[in-house]
Amino acid sequence: MKIEAINLTQAYQKAADEFGCSITELNIRVIQQPSSGFLGFFKKNAIIEVVKKGEKFPQSENLSQKPNDEKKPQNSQKTRSANSHKVRKEKPKATINDEICKDIEQKITNLIAQSGFNLSVCEVKIHDENSVYIKIDGDDSALLIGKEGHRYKAFSYMIYNWISMKYNLSVVFEVAEFLQNQSKHIDSYIGALRANANGSKIVTKPFDGAFVKIASDKIKESFPDRTIGIKSTRNGKIIIIDEKN
Repeated sequence: MKIEAINLTQAYQKAADEFGCSITELNIRVIQQPSSGFLGFFKKNAIIEVVKKGEKFPQSENLSQKPNDEKKPQNSQKTRSANSHKVRKEKPKATINDEICKDIEQKITNLIAQSGFNLSVCEVKIHDENSVYIKIDGDDSALLIGKEGHRYKAFSYMIYNWISMKYNLSVVFEVAEFLQNQSKHIDSYIGALRANANGSKIVTKPFDGAFVKIASDKIKESFPDRTIGIKSTRNGKIIIIDEKN
């Protein structure tokens, strides 16, 4: 019998209740360790498998299928080869509406309630036809942002991936005034680049997370006659402004 609970202690107690005996009379193996995740994301319950002492655990399906799988290495190789030639089609961006905004707001509100942070969802609205604007604020905003914005970047990355996978939308994610303030710093940085520009090639400092798109959009506006490219590096993504023709 498989039993699931929020932690192992509760799972063991539940097992004893189900079998109507002491835990010492049971054979228990842990299938999944519990995990609190990060701010409610990736949270996992404890899962155990239980039988009475003297009984054997049932053979798992994966183990019973393994011999058959080992007999077909050539077929597996052909399948992988065939899949490697498939062209990946990118899904078109979805069109956002008020119903999607309400759904996102409710889910993030539920997530914050589990996190223990004193925060609230101030606003979820249509930013443009393919993206949503989300603002969170509260007494614990500084804790969510973290030193040098590291926690903000991690949290916004998870929010972006969740909304991208579920709704196929882009995200503008604001915590307090952090994104707005960072945007002003980027404006000052690009202003300095423009003031020193002499037509030669320009390579920016590395950006990461949401700031890559913000910086690239602002650079495109500031250098409309230049070709703009983005390149990944170990420290983040750099934006390359080609020489003026």
